[in-house]
Amino acid sequence: MKYRRPSKNNPYWIEPELYDTVVHFCRCYPLWLKELSTLPDSSKAITYDKDRVQTSGGYDVTSALALKRVEVERKVDLIRTTAMIANSEIWEWIVKGTTENYSVQDLIQQGMPCSRSYYSKVRGYFYYLLSKRI
Repeated sequence: MKYRRPSKNNPYWIEPELYDTVVHFCRCYPLWLKELSTLPDSSKAITYDKDRVQTSGGYDVTSALALKRVEVERKVDLIRTTAMIANSEIWEWIVKGTTENYSVQDLIQQGMPCSRSYYSKVRGYFYYLLSKRI
């Protein structure tokens, strides 16, 4: 799906390269949600042998997994909170429209409670805010 960037006359205009970065950042959202649900349990960081306990030898798997989870959760929360800041009433539709491959027409058919032009303005504002927060 091809997005139209806001024009230079729009108050939410951002550079084309930054706009592409923000759009691609949003497109990673479903992958991050899947990653959060499939990250292994960090309690299995220590393995047991018949004779001795084996550790990872200086590399702390538990802390690495915890840091990875925090990083992914931060990205997911960044998208959600930015959508809430952009518009607290239709933030779920903003997240759905910017992170999944839904057109505005698809969202309207699914029951989005606003017009195409209003959604487009809010989406532009969302991308603008997100570009400042990344």
